[in-house]
Amino acid sequence: MRHNAFAGYGLRSSGQPSFVTALPPVQPGPRPANRNLTAAIWALLVAGLIAVIAAGVREIWLSAERQEFRHLPVLGQISDFHLTERDGQPRSLADLRGEVWLADFFFSTCPGPCPVLSSRMAEVAQAVRRTKGKVRIVSITVDPATDTPERLRAYAQQYGAGANWWFLTGPLPEIFRLAREGFKLAVEENPPPAVPESGKMLHSTKVALVDGRGQVRAYYNGTEADLLARVLPDVGDLLREGEEKKHGGASFGGLDSDQEREQGGPQENHDSRILRFLRFSCVLSAA
Repeated sequence: MRHNAFAGYGLRSSGQPSFVTALPPVQPGPRPANRNLTAAIWALLVAGLIAVIAAGVREIWLSAERQEFRHLPVLGQISDFHLTERDGQPRSLADLRGEVWLADFFFSTCPGPCPVLSSRMAEVAQAVRRTKGKVRIVSITVDPATDTPERLRAYAQQYGAGANWWFLTGPLPEIFRLAREGFKLAVEENPPPAVPESGKMLHSTKVALVDGRGQVRAYYNGTEADLLARVLPDVGDLLREGEEKKHGGASFGGLDSDQEREQGGPQENHDSRILRFLRFSCVLSAA
């Protein structure tokens, strides 16, 4: 057999070129030293990026603290009330003295906006939980015949309510008086034909911000998605206002506390940390 008959198929034969293209030579991989250098460069880049981000966040935080707090207007005065919390304990305005609190009206069988309202309040309650009792959420049912303390306990559990979130019930006339005269909010019983569609009660979904003296300082739309971002700055301002009044106009929180710690001075107090948390939470929520 003549071997040159297979030359066109890549078999080398005398006098005939092969049609098989030669593979390129294998390039040697990077040496271990080069790989280590590359990893080190990436590590430095990542560390630098983290440092830049951290510096930016700190500047946002400190910038928020440099701002002068604003004095919220006084919109009304809450008169004393006597209601019952879900744990069966009596509660009155005196129990809230010295605390900043947010109030809303709801009822557990509400087929309308109440689930959204309670979800928004749950976000606020979670955000202010670290204030250790400085800020409280107070939800007041407008259907006390249905919303017994036992039923309110189940409702509160549904929204993950902690000790800083009260659910109050009591005599219907007392609740109506508190809503209408104290908070200046609408509430009324729904005429029977309309009950299946909108529930037994008609009530405002506004949320009221109240200071430690029982004065209403702001109102918010309780079903808006940005309720948390709107509430936190005002809560921080009221806490700061209360501290400045307590200390005769002395500065509260901010850069002075940082400078004192760096110079070995007094440690930052608990209320200053509260303000830091609220300010920073507001900045992040609005970003």
